[in-house]
Amino acid sequence: MDPLILSRMQFGANISFHILFPTISIALGWVLLFFKLRYNATSDTAWMRAYFTWVKVFALTFAMGVVSGVTMSFQFGTNWPGYMEKVGNIAGPLLAYEVLTAFFLEAVFLGIMLFGFRRVSNKVHTAATVLVAFGTTMSAFWILALNSWMQTPAGHEIRDGVVHVASWWAVIFNPSFPYRLTHMLLASGLTVSFLVAGLSALRFLAGDRSESMWKALRTGATLGAILIPIQIFVGDQHGLNTLEHQPQKIAAMEANWTTRANVPLVLFAWPDEALRENLFEVAIPDGASVILRHSRDGVVPGLNDYVGNHPPVLPLFWGFRIMVGVGVLMLAVSWTASFWLWRRHTLPKPLALLMVPMAFSGWVATLAGWYVTEIGRQPWLVTGILKTADAVGPVAGSHVALTLTVYLLLYAFLLIAYIATLVHLALKAAKDGDKSPLPAVLDKPAAQPMAG
Repeated sequence: MDPLILSRMQFGANISFHILFPTISIALGWVLLFFKLRYNATSDTAWMRAYFTWVKVFALTFAMGVVSGVTMSFQFGTNWPGYMEKVGNIAGPLLAYEVLTAFFLEAVFLGIMLFGFRRVSNKVHTAATVLVAFGTTMSAFWILALNSWMQTPAGHEIRDGVVHVASWWAVIFNPSFPYRLTHMLLASGLTVSFLVAGLSALRFLAGDRSESMWKALRTGATLGAILIPIQIFVGDQHGLNTLEHQPQKIAAMEANWTTRANVPLVLFAWPDEALRENLFEVAIPDGASVILRHSRDGVVPGLNDYVGNHPPVLPLFWGFRIMVGVGVLMLAVSWTASFWLWRRHTLPKPLALLMVPMAFSGWVATLAGWYVTEIGRQPWLVTGILKTADAVGPVAGSHVALTLTVYLLLYAFLLIAYIATLVHLALKAAKDGDKSPLPAVLDKPAAQPMAG
């Protein structure tokens, strides 16, 4: 019962569970704002019905994210005291900024979104939605600033073995931050687009043909179709940035052992770190050199240059391919669904059946990408500054194993309950259709109702 391994497993389990919910809430706030603005522009109540359905999902997701985030933050003190002792002068303020500038906005104005439609003016209700959406994005901003700094630290100085801030601007806008923030925001947008489209497809299969269902379904499919090509481009730029600042991570992702030119793109293989070679390799000649160096003769770094100082290869290699594979599937499904919804004004049943499980495809891609990012930093907790083994606390391995078991059981129960609640909300919305009355507003939009 190695406390280091168990503590890593415990924190990994906590952050894996926690990240599921911010990944939804970050972009869902903006989708809700889109629904509200469409209602304001058209007075079409179907948009508000979609809003009321999904604001419940947002509230539940926000609550789950808060609870799991608090649990995760305690581990900085219990399992990883060396982290805050070494870099607390940077990590502490950035985490505090997230609470002060983002969490409070979400917590305060979410109540107006949920319960204020009949109690405040339409303008105030819209403003509350704007502030909550902005707050979710600011949450991502501060958390990604800290995580990016841990990957590519900048703007600091070390005095008496402790990290101090030399320039907050350089700390926040470190070399990888713009790429990581953009990549994560797009990942959240894709997660939400497929969640909205998938649960709306479930309503469609349940016999719902209401306007609110069609509007949510088109919104989700169209948003996914727009974002996935952008994400592919941003992901490529993020990879080039990683190649510059963390070449050993790229080498592990590509399972490339020797620094050389004309490196093939390995599609499938079983990397063997003991033999330091790939077994059962299927590859495209010169593919990795073309992608990473834009030249068949481009030199790609190899893992043998970083013996003893590179991340584990197998999880990075397969994690990256799972993320890319899900992304390709997203591209095919979103474009196909958009064609049927906008050109044929219907949805084939086989496509709807595929879209239902795809509702949670964003989670799979996000977790795979997150594992690549975090495991790819090993053996460092903060690259070049603090190794993971030097930050772990003195907690006994048996104690960590016990709490890890409790966490896993609790998280499994909560995750099942969360998904079951989302399915229940979707089926209830399908049953109600557009029949339930909407609460009156104090000042309705001036535009006339529009069909479709």
